[in-house]
Amino acid sequence: MEPLTEQKPAQIRPRGKNHVLAAFLLGVIAGAAAMFCTGFLYLRHNLIVSYEFPGITADDFDDAFENAMPAESGWKSSREACSLPLPSDGRALYNWKLCNRDYARGLMDDPDHGIVLPALIPCTVSITNDPDGNAVVSRLNTSLLGVIYGGDARRVLRSGIAPEQEALISLLADGIRKEKAQRKENEP
Repeated sequence: MEPLTEQKPAQIRPRGKNHVLAAFLLGVIAGAAAMFCTGFLYLRHNLIVSYEFPGITADDFDDAFENAMPAESGWKSSREACSLPLPSDGRALYNWKLCNRDYARGLMDDPDHGIVLPALIPCTVSITNDPDGNAVVSRLNTSLLGVIYGGDARRVLRSGIAPEQEALISLLADGIRKEKAQRKENEP
C-alpha cells in the first residue's frame, strides 16, 4: 500500500494591489485626457461670440460706431487701425475698441487677477461681412472669461460688460435699421 501523501491544493493568489492601482491610475489619466479634449473643444467653439445682422453691412456698423455711440451709456468707442491684412475676397474688416472706465476699474482692482486682467481692456469688437454681404459682429465671450477667472472679474465681465456690449450692438443695429427704413420712405 502506498503511503498517503497529503497534496496541497493549488494556491490561488489574490490579485495584487499593483493591478488595482494601475487600473485606477489608468482611469484617472483617461478621465483627465477626456476632460482636456472636451474643454479644448468647448473653448474653441465658445470663446468668441458672433452676431449676424441680415440687411446691414459692415460699413453701416462702422458708421454707427463712429457716429451713434450713446454718450450716456458710459462706453467710448474708437476705431483701431489693424495691421491684419484684409480678407482675400475683399470684404471690409473693422476693429473697434469699446471702453468703459467703471468696468475697467473693477477689473483692475480685482485682488486676485488685477495685474493680468487689464489685458482684456479695452474690449475689441470686430466687424466684417459674411459671403452674402450681411454684417457679422464678433467679440470675446466676456461672460465665459468671467467664469474662468471668477471673483470680482466674474461679476464685472458676466454681469456688466457682456450684457451691456450685447445691448449696445443691438441698439446700433436697431438704429441702422430705422435709418434705412426712413431713407426708403423718403425716396421718390
